[in-house]
Amino acid sequence: MIERIRQGAFIGKEYRRNPRFPELPLAGFGFLAHFVWEMLQVPLFTGMAEASHGSVVWLCTRATGGDVLILVASFWLASIACGNRQWLLEGERKPAVILVVTALVVTIALEWLATGPLERWAYADSMPIIPLLDVGLAPLLQWLLLPPLIMWLVRRHMLGHIALRSDSSGYSSRNIGKSGQGKALTPTRHIDETRSSTQNR
Repeated sequence: MIERIRQGAFIGKEYRRNPRFPELPLAGFGFLAHFVWEMLQVPLFTGMAEASHGSVVWLCTRATGGDVLILVASFWLASIACGNRQWLLEGERKPAVILVVTALVVTIALEWLATGPLERWAYADSMPIIPLLDVGLAPLLQWLLLPPLIMWLVRRHMLGHIALRSDSSGYSSRNIGKSGQGKALTPTRHIDETRSSTQNR
């Protein structure tokens, strides 16, 4: 079923069964992936290794929320640029590149501001620093490695959603057809029985 969807076999009504809000699975998978990354890079920031577990989880949750906002906003920009909100389902590369580039630019700007003028956080000595940009390597790798994985997961989810709905609709249609035939035969049997009883009389 999924292979048929990939090959474009579903058109018309079946194709229109695709999820109306691709942002929802995007945000969901994005939150899971980015939260794991945020937790793993905790030792690369000053003061995080000494903080309590609850504080670390809360700070990483907040950071993940910001990551999801960047992800969804980059998705919207890519959708506007390509004029299609279903590009994740169709596997288009151009909007995917736009999403990654947009997220990278926003991340570089935020990291530079947060570690510089705003002084929101600081890198530990273990954080590799990228020359010229003066930002940490881990946040940039985060937006180079995670988006392809997230987009792949979202596409698989959307394809599975369409496959399940298509199977369910096909089953329901067959049942409706059978039940409709049964209802159509009932009056006919009744008329025939009435005719035969009248002739016997």
